[in-house]
Amino acid sequence: MTDPGSGNAMTEIALALAMAFFSIMVLTMISMGTGVQPKRPTVGAVLAPAAAAHSPAIITPGPEDLILIHYQGRFFDRELKPIEPAVPKGGGRIILALSPEISVKEALDIRAQVKTQNLIVSTLGERWLKTLRSMPNVDK
Repeated sequence: MTDPGSGNAMTEIALALAMAFFSIMVLTMISMGTGVQPKRPTVGAVLAPAAAAHSPAIITPGPEDLILIHYQGRFFDRELKPIEPAVPKGGGRIILALSPEISVKEALDIRAQVKTQNLIVSTLGERWLKTLRSMPNVDK
């Protein structure tokens, strides 16, 4: 009679070598088959540099730009005269300045009132807020 366990060691070694050879073959086929692919554009947001995150963005309006200021439910122009935002006129940019205390939902609702595609949304600075608070008849 022969011992059935005597051939198991050689079988295990042969199986391990076959698995190793197969793994190396698959890795070789994958690495040879990829080649250099042309870069495909990826979809994603373009983020500002890290240094810009700590400094506020400054918008310098030009003389042809229309500034719409929204405060306490009303719209004003750059001279703080009441204005209707429905169809802004002018050849320059349209800058909508909002109070920093409003919510995002309120900002989107205000943005929807201005009928233009090219709009820059900004927040009012402390000097603007101080001037608006000191104006009579601004509160609702």
